[in-house]
Amino acid sequence: MPSDRRAVSTLRVTCMRFGQKVHPLNFDYGNSLFVLGDSAHLAGNSFRLQIRCEEITGCCTRLSFDNANVADKRQYSDAIIEACREGRSISPALDEGVCFQTRSSTIVIGPARLHIRMATGAVLETTEDGIGINGEQFLLNFRMGGASGFYGFGERTRRLNKHGDSLDFWNVDVVAAFPHTYDRDDYDPAYVAIPFAIIKTGTVYTGVYFDNPDRAIIDIGKIRSGQWLYQSMGGNTQVYLINGPRLRDVVRGFTELTGRAEVPPVWSIGYHQCRWGYRSEADFIALKEHFKRHDIPVSALWYDIDYMDGYRLFTWDREDFPDPAVLNNELKEAGIRTVTIMDPGVKLERGYPVYDSGKAEDVFCKAVSGKEYVGRVWPGDTVFPDFTLEAARDWWAAWLAKFLSENAVDGVWLDMNDPATGFSAAEDMRFANGQLPHAKYHNQYAHYMAKASREAFAKLDPRARPFLLTRSGCTGTQRYSAIWTGDNASNWKHLRMAIPSTLNLGLSGVVFNGPDVGGFMGHTTAELLIRWYQAGFLFPFFRNHSVWNSKSQEPWQFNPQCLAYVRETVVTRYRLLPYLYQCFFVHYLSGDPVLRPLLYDYDGKEFEDLDDQFLVGDSIMVAPILEGEEQGREIMVGGRKCQVRHIVLPPGWWFDLNQGEWLEGNRILQYAAGLEEVPLFVRDGSIIPYYNGPIRNSFITLQEIELHIFSKQRPARLAYFIDDRETRDYQAGRYGTAQIDARVDDGEINVGITEAGDYETGTVNFRPVLYGYQGQWKAVTAVNGKLQTRSCTVQTRSWVCKHLSVLA
Repeated sequence: MPSDRRAVSTLRVTCMRFGQKVHPLNFDYGNSLFVLGDSAHLAGNSFRLQIRCEEITGCCTRLSFDNANVADKRQYSDAIIEACREGRSISPALDEGVCFQTRSSTIVIGPARLHIRMATGAVLETTEDGIGINGEQFLLNFRMGGASGFYGFGERTRRLNKHGDSLDFWNVDVVAAFPHTYDRDDYDPAYVAIPFAIIKTGTVYTGVYFDNPDRAIIDIGKIRSGQWLYQSMGGNTQVYLINGPRLRDVVRGFTELTGRAEVPPVWSIGYHQCRWGYRSEADFIALKEHFKRHDIPVSALWYDIDYMDGYRLFTWDREDFPDPAVLNNELKEAGIRTVTIMDPGVKLERGYPVYDSGKAEDVFCKAVSGKEYVGRVWPGDTVFPDFTLEAARDWWAAWLAKFLSENAVDGVWLDMNDPATGFSAAEDMRFANGQLPHAKYHNQYAHYMAKASREAFAKLDPRARPFLLTRSGCTGTQRYSAIWTGDNASNWKHLRMAIPSTLNLGLSGVVFNGPDVGGFMGHTTAELLIRWYQAGFLFPFFRNHSVWNSKSQEPWQFNPQCLAYVRETVVTRYRLLPYLYQCFFVHYLSGDPVLRPLLYDYDGKEFEDLDDQFLVGDSIMVAPILEGEEQGREIMVGGRKCQVRHIVLPPGWWFDLNQGEWLEGNRILQYAAGLEEVPLFVRDGSIIPYYNGPIRNSFITLQEIELHIFSKQRPARLAYFIDDRETRDYQAGRYGTAQIDARVDDGEINVGITEAGDYETGTVNFRPVLYGYQGQWKAVTAVNGKLQTRSCTVQTRSWVCKHLSVLA
């Protein structure tokens, strides 16, 4: 949620003018080059730059640029996992410049330029004046060459392909920084700083990660046509070059470097409900009853800032919440988990135990004066834990663990950690007992807060799976927390923008992410809410969240039609929880995101800028309706108004889950969808694990799984991972894999299931369901060699309000 607008209505959260860069003509460029030891040395009139090369993995090379003008040469970034921080040093050779050769790249450095040839054949080459220094500032200015696609970059607005954009990497409280433009779809920067570029040249992809936690700019052809540049504003930069050739190779390589999200608890990938304005125990009891009465499953209810006593951390307003533990346990008995908001700001108040203990242990950030840095946010004057200190993280973890345990809270929501400081300039906050300037950890403040909060869960039960959500973060934060895309607006632009924003975050390693469904600020409508749910119901994170002064947007707040359509959408999410869970497991093992652009699998030019439809895992494609009535093309079909949109159908066969028929791909469809419909397609050769049992909020048993088989011309395959879904034992290899193969012949479907791994066989009972066929069929299933034969009969399945005939 935004900062206290009363305190910042006329103030920016930062004194920086976003949009301003350092002009390349202000940089000094090299004029001499020589080799000394294991590094190249580049000198200009005002600088000396040492360049070292290391091979990190077979597909990744690191270049370290050490600027003699930088006084503090320490690397403060926590982006790279411990196992990848040391590499094999590569000795330079002289060959038309200084040459470094690794398995994945050949790097040639001249007096003022850099030429990189990847093993895939992709070339990255700077301009003639391509390596520049301006004091501590560092510049790499690349030729665009044949590059036509630029992806990743963490959380960004606008479109998926960032060609032509200029991007600022400095975390901000968006609504406070852009009070008049936050509801547009082009503000920059945002809440999350990940300076990771994925470059598409022809059909080959290359990853370039700039590891420097200070503020940075990446400009992609906006300042100078035909060129793209990286500027860091201070400190030293390490550049990681990640080989393709495919997009998935780059993403997998990047997540190998920076870490992957753990497999989340199943309840956390269900549906969540939140509003800034649920103010009492009675509100939460009423919510539980509303969801039950309207037959909508919900896995978690969220406490916004209203639950606290005067916005003091680790407290409850005991008048409105007399016994939180009793309330939360009552909700848990109904299958509803609870998540509480936690801001970093601690009220500066002597006699308040949290402040007193933090002061006694000296864990708060300092100002230049050496006194505690003081901001002004929700509680008034506030101090901020210095999460860069191990002692501060231990202090925070102890308080948070006590709070979670005593109040039966299941998850933690980290907000205002950009850091938002309200009245005070954030740049005055210093770190490491006041020894380090703000820029060294500004972009990492939320990251270290998430790390400290993760340690709180470990104190309670090191085997349990935590759930954390953070507003801000940086490279590597996915190791500790999910991220949501912050305070969005209830409008069609932000609905449209949510897709490329979520996709680029996923390509940047943040797999567990998503927007506030319905929009946080402003007033949604019934139509907009329905379309939000339809677009977002298969996003990794799925939460309805709204601000206190907006129209209430719980599913039952509009009309019976809206309620019915939203209910069916949410129920379909729960039917597909086994599939989504498998997608998260695949990410943990390989790095593949849950939500993917179509170019993840298809290389055609038509997919470069395609960001209004997306893949969920390997099998499902969603092409939601993103325009309201009278905004796009409309036609009447069977007496009902339908929105028409074009859909790019990739090569191969696709099963249309609205019409219940196979469609041949490699073409563009003009597709009409009524208000109750979201265009959904399943790829030929897919097996979708599906839950068809009773749904009672987060109480779902996944021992009985239907295998929804879609096989037109390709045999269907699925690797289904089986574990206890509650502990982290899978990280020690305690999981099994059911390899499922299905083949459809005349009148018969043959399914082979072979289980292996460190888990008891027969834990899950699988039942095949066949799509796209009619008549009487025989199903022959072999489970670990044991045959089962039965007849398939025609049944009905519902996919988001559409009823299809299937053989089951």
